[in-house]
Amino acid sequence: MRLHIGEIPDSPDFIPDESWTRMPEPTPWVMQLLALPIGLGLAVMLGVLWMILTPLGRGPAPSLAEIFGAVLAIVPAHEALHLMMHPRTGDSIVGVWPARFLFYTHYHNQIPCRRYLAVLLTPVVVLSLLPLVACACMATASAFLAIASVTNALFASGDLFAVGLLLAQVPRHAMLRNKGWWVYWSVGRPQKGDSPQKGDRLDGTRA
Repeated sequence: MRLHIGEIPDSPDFIPDESWTRMPEPTPWVMQLLALPIGLGLAVMLGVLWMILTPLGRGPAPSLAEIFGAVLAIVPAHEALHLMMHPRTGDSIVGVWPARFLFYTHYHNQIPCRRYLAVLLTPVVVLSLLPLVACACMATASAFLAIASVTNALFASGDLFAVGLLLAQVPRHAMLRNKGWWVYWSVGRPQKGDSPQKGDRLDGTRA
């Protein structure tokens, strides 16, 4: 794994031929604009559920330390969960794109569609949904976990938008790889020179 500052790295060794199809998707700024309502809607829904299903609404207001601590912790935790779902090939990159206000994970490899979906969805399930379910089942409340859950849902808007694009456009048995921002998919066998070690980025945090 290595760190990268700037836009998502290109793969000059990957020149897609006719066996690869580029998935139609918006540019980063347009994607963020389209994805924002998804994150806001999920965040509001989770906030309401925290108040209804747990004793959070009957407790004291969260402290500033709990608020800032949860917000600061959620970005590295979110990226770490994306990273944990990458295949263990040593080809992972964690990056920040300041010009687009994006954190991302980048995987230099081709990867099955279902694995891609798992990478995108894992932070939402682990950081936003599981804490709510656990606290509701135990009839307890944690302001730190609630804030982290809601904040992560907002940050995951790009992940959820990407899941929708993937489900709508790419066969589940396809292999995916990227050239910079753009996602390519193929249902054929890997071409010569397109070994898993020569692949590209898997983006899990487009927001």
